Amino acid sequence: MTQKEFEERTRRLITAEDYHLVENLYMAAGNMGKDEFCKEMRAMCAYDGANDHIELRQCLKEIGRRVGGMDVELSFLKKAVKKEQEELAEFLIGKASAYNDTDFYSKAVKLVGQKQVTLCKIRMGLPLWSEDMQYINDNLK
Repeated sequence: MTQKEFEERTRRLITAEDYHLVENLYMAAGNMGKDEFCKEMRAMCAYDGANDHIELRQCLKEIGRRVGGMDVELSFLKKAVKKEQEELAEFLIGKASAYNDTDFYSKAVKLVGQKQVTLCKIRMGLPLWSEDMQYINDNLK
């Protein structure tokens, strides 16, 4: 939802700084629709009739900041986990190739997917197995 949409739905203006916090709250609200969310926000927030602005209560501002910080941290952690999975998959692929072990190979596929496993084997200069060749054939048609 854009700031303009929020203002139209609440029939109130909001500062860009406060809208950023509202956006964090809206994203954290899950499956709540825009209209329902805006109705709730309108009911919870103070209204400054002099300048037609909606004013977020302090507790909502703090929650919005906290949710925004958690989103940043979650994004960082997801990237870190993905990197670890890729590194582990590369290790498993190397071991699978060295020992001709399908269990290591299968675990790597579960971690990062067949596409990434096949690409990794190509980058590492490892021989492609029948599963890799089948994947390439299926996806290059």
